[in-house]
Amino acid sequence: MYGIVRMRDLDFDKSLFQNYLTGTVLDELLCSYRGLPKGVNYMIIGDPGVGKTTIILDMIADIGMRNPKLKILFISAEMNQIDLAVYVQRFPKFGDINILFIDSNFEEETHNWETVRDALDEGWDIVAIDSFYELQGIIKEEENTTMKKAESMLLSLIKKHNLGSNKLKKNTTFLTIQQVTKTGTFIGSNRLKHMITAMMELRLDNPKNIYSDRYIVFTKHRRGDVGKKLYYNLSTTGDVEYDRKRYQQDMALRKLQSDAVGQIHDFADKFDNFSTTSMRNNKYG
Repeated sequence: MYGIVRMRDLDFDKSLFQNYLTGTVLDELLCSYRGLPKGVNYMIIGDPGVGKTTIILDMIADIGMRNPKLKILFISAEMNQIDLAVYVQRFPKFGDINILFIDSNFEEETHNWETVRDALDEGWDIVAIDSFYELQGIIKEEENTTMKKAESMLLSLIKKHNLGSNKLKKNTTFLTIQQVTKTGTFIGSNRLKHMITAMMELRLDNPKNIYSDRYIVFTKHRRGDVGKKLYYNLSTTGDVEYDRKRYQQDMALRKLQSDAVGQIHDFADKFDNFSTTSMRNNKYG
């Protein structure tokens, strides 16, 4: 057979559609029915210095505090223990996150691919990876393969755990930070782009000014809306500060614009109908 099914014949546990909540306004961007969905892949990209790692750590820490029984893992392929200790000083709640440090020693034979694969097989609710490209490069070097093959290995592993193929049968959600080019373009193959559920971008109002306002926006979103901006502040200690008031004002403006467009379309339709009726009456009158 070809694997053809009818969706009504498939049986899903209702809990699969109960999202993880952060308790912040970010929940409204993560999904149209609020929160971070289960078994999805969100990729996070952004300009240098916008705080990609901080935003993701803050997100999973908030989710973990609201749901202490969840199994949450952060895989760090870029920063070591000392690097992350600095983050914990500013954001103490990060200290409770489970972290797998990828330690690649090119002088000795190491196989972080096996480490990652074995760790994920234990079963996790949420896994964050910082970063996909760095982990991909480490696997390429250690396994003596190509970047394309290393990407394929990681994507196959992610898909496997999305579908709950692990010891605890958890439909793992992946939050994957990805690097960008100098022009801010996403790095990765078309297969990677198609596989992700959503593309979450962290941007600066003025890319040439690191001190300009920062915001989150989705440019691809199978579970929510694209184009909505949520501004945030990293200068505070303890929590990332999201500008709820500004977000709500922007949403109110979007609604007014949408309503205005709808009214224009209604007027245009009525005018077309009136014109058509008038022409018909003149023709046969």
